[in-house]
Amino acid sequence: MTLAGTNKTSSRLSEADALAMYADLSIHELGRRAHAEACRLHPEPYRTYVVDRNINYSNWCTAQCLFCNFKAPPQDPIATEGSPAGYVLSFDQIGRKIQELVDIGGTQILLQGGLAPPDLLSFDWYLDLLRFVRGNFPKIHIHAFSPPEVFYFARVFRMPIRDVLLRLREAGLDTIPGGGAEILVDRVRERISRGKTRTDEYLEVMRQAHLIGMRTTITMMFGHIETISERIEHLRQVRDLQDETGGFTAFICWTFQPAGTALARQYPMRPADPAATSSAVASCTDPATTRSAVASPR
Repeated sequence: MTLAGTNKTSSRLSEADALAMYADLSIHELGRRAHAEACRLHPEPYRTYVVDRNINYSNWCTAQCLFCNFKAPPQDPIATEGSPAGYVLSFDQIGRKIQELVDIGGTQILLQGGLAPPDLLSFDWYLDLLRFVRGNFPKIHIHAFSPPEVFYFARVFRMPIRDVLLRLREAGLDTIPGGGAEILVDRVRERISRGKTRTDEYLEVMRQAHLIGMRTTITMMFGHIETISERIEHLRQVRDLQDETGGFTAFICWTFQPAGTALARQYPMRPADPAATSSAVASCTDPATTRSAVASPR
């Protein structure tokens, strides 16, 4: 099948169509079609952005992600070759970072961290963190705790996912970020992100958040061991859940950053073709996720 002479931007692409796009179309044609789709969904003559700050409250983590150069193993409190020193930011430190954001007109914070053992950070600590931010910065939008974190809270604190989300929201949480999606295919996840969520677990956190009225973003990290077909499968999973719940507000994709990671040492990396993948995202997620977002350095 060839898409070279057809225009699929006005209707939903199938998985076969999306794969054919990668095989048949130039980057210029992919970009043209993605732009046409964006204009169809958003004909208004402007685009929006948010000024936010990513605050990593802790880097203690029990997961074994091969693409990470951020985590500190809980059993090793000092920096070693291949691992940084572990830390937990104090609420005062977090407050100073938020104030710096407010001072330049920022309106949102992204709070995320590793999967810290419960004897290091209790569930009450996370609730108190949200209450601290909400109490001191009532106008700041709190975008916090990715699905792997929420699922981990449910497991180690022995609570249903829904109850975890309700308590976080009651303490001040506004929306859930889409971090930790990587590629939503278990073959990939079992090799690069052991100790985190499986595909169904990740999506169930998103589903439960949407069902209680919370909104979330969704992400994709590509350019490592995944195949093109697995990228398309990731997009299908996102689109199917959006059909079910309508709770995603933005799709953010970025390339794997190999510096200092075990993944880069174990597997040869190939070019990540970010422009082609971003174009496929814009085309394949219609009408599921109507906004594609770009993550800038924080």
